[in-house]
Amino acid sequence: MKKLLAAYLFFLMIIWGYFLFFYPLDTYTSSHYAAMAHAMYFSKLPLEWLLLYTIIKKGWSIAWMDRIEQFTGRLWLKTLFFSLLLTVAYQFVRLPFNVIWFAISRKEGTSNQTVGNWFYELGLDSLFFWLILAAGIYAALILMGRFKNWWFGLWLLALPAAVFVVYIQPVWIDPLYEDFTAMEPGPLRTAIEDLTEKAGLEDATLLQVDMSEKTTTFNAYVTGIMGNARIVLWDTTLKGMPQEEVLFILNHEIGHYLKHHVYIGVAGYLLLSLLLLYAGALVYRVVYKNVLTKQSSSSGNDLRAVPILLLIFSLLLTAAQPLSLAVSRQIEASADRYAVEKSDSDQLRAGISSFHRMAEQSKSDVNPAFWIKWMRYSHPPIQERIDRIEKELTDRETNSSSSS
Repeated sequence: MKKLLAAYLFFLMIIWGYFLFFYPLDTYTSSHYAAMAHAMYFSKLPLEWLLLYTIIKKGWSIAWMDRIEQFTGRLWLKTLFFSLLLTVAYQFVRLPFNVIWFAISRKEGTSNQTVGNWFYELGLDSLFFWLILAAGIYAALILMGRFKNWWFGLWLLALPAAVFVVYIQPVWIDPLYEDFTAMEPGPLRTAIEDLTEKAGLEDATLLQVDMSEKTTTFNAYVTGIMGNARIVLWDTTLKGMPQEEVLFILNHEIGHYLKHHVYIGVAGYLLLSLLLLYAGALVYRVVYKNVLTKQSSSSGNDLRAVPILLLIFSLLLTAAQPLSLAVSRQIEASADRYAVEKSDSDQLRAGISSFHRMAEQSKSDVNPAFWIKWMRYSHPPIQERIDRIEKELTDRETNSSSSS
């Protein structure tokens, strides 16, 4: 394991050296914050694989289960304890990087989150991670013990999970992290209400969320379905941007809503999860047949073998991420097109300035390398979005000149 640790430390040196000194960063500020964000992402990327590999190689899962089974024989309790140990180990190996990034974000001015609130959110994240992990492992073990095509049964359980994420989470989970309120009365709210009324939004709730206590950056998003559909604007956006820029951003979010992108996202999640579960089950079957049965007498649905299953799915998820992000960028580009179509020339110029403002405040990489874009960007890079608007303005001016 010393060789593995040394290899990882060498990997970190290469990653940070490249992004700090050689990466062609394109940003509207003099900060290297975006390059450090790239470096931090790739630094943390193999941590989960290294942890699971270590657990498998060192036989920790076997030792854990030997100890757990001394206290209980109930599968659900064993799964809870085993998942808790996995969660603690996972958060432990990530903690140094999270602490470093917390300090960097504070120093760079993109975050003003307090230490207390940071630990509170870390606790909430860990709690939900533990419960979701335990539920997933328990369901998988039950299905693996009863059905050959257990992966399909697990996928069927993903259906209510998807409903929970898009219908229940906005109402019950998100408010545990931030405070959501109705937008304050005033000219901006009136203009926003006029815009949503013209767009025909009748059942979407318009909210603002208090993010200024944690961040200085700007954002807005659409979440929920049916009666729980919400268009949410950060209070930093409302306070830090002129009205025309806010309205352009809102047009983008309205585009998501009218084009049913939340539903499309859910459908894509279900399709991708079906393919990944099928592929993961095939790989696990091969590993169990050729490796586990020769090394251990434990069955394929034993908790001791769970780290192998998790490692397989973690690798598959990472491999599928570029495809998932590409679909997300197409969805965001579609919402951008809606905003462009619904905006006059002055509003389009406000859209350009809004993108500039967001990029400056977040110190983002506006024109990343193609492989960074594939692996990290759920939205089109800022420069692409600005170029699209500038092209539209040029086309309109050309058409106007031709018609006159």
